[in-house]
Amino acid sequence: MPNKLPREFTLSGLREGCSNVTVITGSGIDGESGLPSFRGEKGYYVDKETVYLASVDALNSEPIRQWRWYLKRFVSYHATPPAASHFSLAELESEIGDKFNGIVTQNISGIHRKAGSQKVFEIHGCIREMRNLNTGERRPLPQSWVESPPEDEELCGWRPHVCFIGESYDDYPLPESFSACSSCDILLVIGTAGVIHTPVWLAEQARLSGAAVVNINPNPGELDNVSEFSFRGTSSEYFRYDI
Repeated sequence: MPNKLPREFTLSGLREGCSNVTVITGSGIDGESGLPSFRGEKGYYVDKETVYLASVDALNSEPIRQWRWYLKRFVSYHATPPAASHFSLAELESEIGDKFNGIVTQNISGIHRKAGSQKVFEIHGCIREMRNLNTGERRPLPQSWVESPPEDEELCGWRPHVCFIGESYDDYPLPESFSACSSCDILLVIGTAGVIHTPVWLAEQARLSGAAVVNINPNPGELDNVSEFSFRGTSSEYFRYDI
């Protein structure tokens, strides 16, 4: 059973708008839309080939092959609807306005924006965008690519706007994420195991700044070590929970 939370950390309490709220999300929340996690039993990173295709090494050695792999995911994500938890976060942002500092997400699916969230910091980029290798210009992937994959020539000079394994955060909104986490009163961490250290570090910055950190995950993990409260359940169970 989930741990009992003080009311101020439940959805009803957050909706009162008394606290500045920031949310960190990982693949657990997208799992409720049917997308696989990265490191679970049926995750993307279950074999060396997939890890390679998600790396900067593939970008440097086989960019077109890498593109083709990401385009398959783009088509899959395009057809994936938001889950109830995505909509709950979008509604919370709408309800508390400026008290909502934003969603810092590790997910590249773009589903938070699809659900209507406005303040979203995609620290690993977004599969729905591409970036010019020379100028850094970003463009949405054409919707026509869902039905008709592009020719190789259309991909040359561009890359998915995704942070590959082995890359830095230079082209992604880590400073904005740090600001959102270090200026909140309550930080919700939803559906991330903390295997990648960035969400753990951001949660640590929130605690150092005086925020209460609530870790929402059905399984124990690294985030428990920096969280004031742990809710043992999925995001959908959390949003249905009240006292």
